[in-house]
Amino acid sequence: MKSDIEAIIFDFGGVMVPFSQMDSLKEQESRLGLQPGKLAETLWQSADWRLAEVGAITDEEYWRRAGAGLGFHTPEAIRSFQRDLFRDAKTDRRMADLVRWLRGRYRTGLLSNASDVLPRLLRERYGLGGLFDVEVFSALVGLAKPDPAIYRLALERLGAAPEATVFVDDYEPNVAAAAALGIRAIHFVGYEALILALQKQGVVLTSDLGSLSAPCHARM
Repeated sequence: MKSDIEAIIFDFGGVMVPFSQMDSLKEQESRLGLQPGKLAETLWQSADWRLAEVGAITDEEYWRRAGAGLGFHTPEAIRSFQRDLFRDAKTDRRMADLVRWLRGRYRTGLLSNASDVLPRLLRERYGLGGLFDVEVFSALVGLAKPDPAIYRLALERLGAAPEATVFVDDYEPNVAAAAALGIRAIHFVGYEALILALQKQGVVLTSDLGSLSAPCHARM
């Protein structure tokens, strides 16, 4: 069976690493007296995060501002909060195995809205360094999803046409922006659903991948 898909692009947070499922995130919300979902909104939908994700401020400066807003006013307190917050941040091994299997059969890309520290964390914390053919980090290119320009940049680096590319993201506005460019966009809601969606898009998969249904997270 021949596929007309040339490349597959993955988001990082929420796809490769399911941040929203972290118990540590929920614990910090409770500790700070915040409603469920409010901490993630405060951290990653703020004006300061918009600056960090396009490289206008460093990750360090971002956390200094974010920490102060949450009541952490010293570098030590901010580092302690970060350690507690990301304690349960783990790579989903099923997703990593999926990318490894796809690579070589398709060109693979990572497209992430992230601060300037993610390239290092990808290697040191999450064990994903070198997994993708192409990595596009918003802070390093000065563009962020859902800006069409960052999708075009990823396509250019992969050497793939929009209609021959699949894009996977857990944030619907990012999915919609990709689809508007003619990319085959998939809204990520879980591993099992992704396997089915990839097959519907014409991605050829081995049956072994579909059988990996049990959650298998790894701290990396």
